[in-house]
Amino acid sequence: MAGYNYGYHRDKMEKEFAQIAATCRAEGIAEDTIEIIHRILLNELNSNRKFYTHTQSYDGMKFQNGSDVDVGNNPFLEDYLEQFSAPQVEIYEWHYMAWLDDIDTPEVVKWLGALGEEDIRLLTLLVVDDLKQTEAAKILGKHDSAISRKMKQLRESLAKVLPEPLRKCYIR
Repeated sequence: MAGYNYGYHRDKMEKEFAQIAATCRAEGIAEDTIEIIHRILLNELNSNRKFYTHTQSYDGMKFQNGSDVDVGNNPFLEDYLEQFSAPQVEIYEWHYMAWLDDIDTPEVVKWLGALGEEDIRLLTLLVVDDLKQTEAAKILGKHDSAISRKMKQLRESLAKVLPEPLRKCYIR
C-alpha cells in the first residue's frame, strides 16, 4: 500500500477551503464561522491521514503458512478471540409486555386495560412466546381445562367490545 501523501491532500484541502471561504465572505458570513469550517476540513483531513496510515490492506497478502487472506486465517483470532468477541445479546431487547404498546385499536386497548395481571400474563405467553395452551397451563400452574375456560371467557369479553367488522375477522 502506498503511503498517505499528507502534503498533497493538505494542499488540495486548502484550495477547496479557499473557494468555500471566498463564497462565505461574499455572502457576509462571519470570519469566526469561516474559521470553524476550516477547522472541520482540517480535522477531516487529519482523520483520513490517521486512517490510511494505521490501516493495513489485506489485498494481495499471504500468511506465513501460504494460505490466502481470510478472516478465519487472521492470526489475531487465535490470541485475541475473547477481546474480539461480543456477548450474544438477547433477541428481545424490548420490555416483555411491550406488545401491549403496539395495539392500536382503541376498543382493544380499553379491553386490555380492564384485564387483570394474570390474564395479561396468559395472553403474553400465548401471543409473544407463541406457546400452546397446555404449555401456558404448566407455566402458570393451572389445569389445561382452566386455561381453556379462561380463553373462552376472554374471547367472549373481547367480542363484546370489538366493532362488528373486527369481530367477524378475529373472533371465531
